[in-house]
Order: sequence, then structure tokens, then C-alpha cells
Amino acid sequence: MLQALRVRDFRLLWSANLVSGLGSWLLAIAAPAHVLAATDSLLATGLVVAAEYLPFLRLGPVAGVLADRVDRRKLLVGTDVLRAAAIALLFTADTAPWIVHVAVLIESAATVVFMPAMQAHVPAVVGTGALLSSANALNAVINGTVRLVGGPLGAALLLTAGFPALVAIDVATYLFSAVAIFATRRRDRPDREAGGSPSAPACRSCASTP
Repeated sequence: MLQALRVRDFRLLWSANLVSGLGSWLLAIAAPAHVLAATDSLLATGLVVAAEYLPFLRLGPVAGVLADRVDRRKLLVGTDVLRAAAIALLFTADTAPWIVHVAVLIESAATVVFMPAMQAHVPAVVGTGALLSSANALNAVINGTVRLVGGPLGAALLLTAGFPALVAIDVATYLFSAVAIFATRRRDRPDREAGGSPSAPACRSCASTP
């Protein structure tokens, strides 16, 4: 299962996928909890949850088209930078709790774009056959792991380190991912498969990122 890790660019992608996937889940529990503590409003808290999941329901087909038609490496880096910028807005959340809704919505929308682009980019890096099977298995391990630990870890960090520290860690995960993907080799713009369909949209319930 570890053969794909021999490929330098896949090691970078795998690390980026792991770290950005963790970043995608850190606020899943912590953001609604912070808004509830700050506003004591169930409506405001519920809107945070809606902002987390709405892009996954509405933007999946668009994300698949983008993954098929644009430079995936640039798309992946761009979405990571956008997610880092969106989460950085949360440093002002104590004075403007509503900013949490905006930041989470932007982060989730960028994650919807990131996930199918990453999935489609892996074969361009490792090729087909045994290496692709190894890469898919390794990514599946990542997806399952971050789904299990990301939310509880974010909640634990909220309680022990505070919301600003959690935000700083989340921003750092996306910046790390952007740098790792940028360090991979440039590849030709992906051709649309003749008669093929766009990459399948992903959802937070079936993958981390991711």
C-alpha cells in the first residue's frame, strides 16, 4: 500500500491532503460551539452548521467541472489560500460573531472545489496501475482518519487553547497544504475526457477533503 509514497510529488500531495483535510474538520464542532457561547442563540448556532454543509449540497457539480477544465495544481493552491484567508477572518469573531457564518461558508465552498480537484489530480501524478491503487488506499486512510479525529480535536483545542489559537492552527494547515502543492511539478492543463463526465462531486460525509 505504501508504493505511491516513493513518488516525491505524491508525498507532497498526500501530506497536503492530510493536513488540509484536518483543517476542514477542526471547526466542525468548535465553530458552532463558539457561536453558541458568544451569542447564546440556537438560531445563530444552527446557521453555522448550515453554512458548513450548504456548499456541499449546492456546489458539487460546479466543482467537478472546474476540476476537469482548469489547471488542477493552481486550483488546489488557490482554494487553500482562499480557505486560509477565510479562516483568518475568525480572528475578529469575538467582536463580530456573525463573521463566523461568512468565514465557514467560504471555507466550505472552497473545500467543495478542492476535494474533486485533488482526487482528479492524483492519477496525473502517480499514473495508473499499482501506484494509483496505492495512492487511493493511502488517501482513503487519510479521509477516514481526519473524519474521526478532526472534529473532536478541534473541540479539545477550543477548550484548552482557546478560539484564537484554534483559528491560527487552522490557517496554518491550509497554508502548509498550499506550499506543499505548489512545490509539486507543474503539469499540462488536463484535457477533457472524450465523452467523459466531470469528476464526481464530493461531500463532507464521504470524504474529508479534502
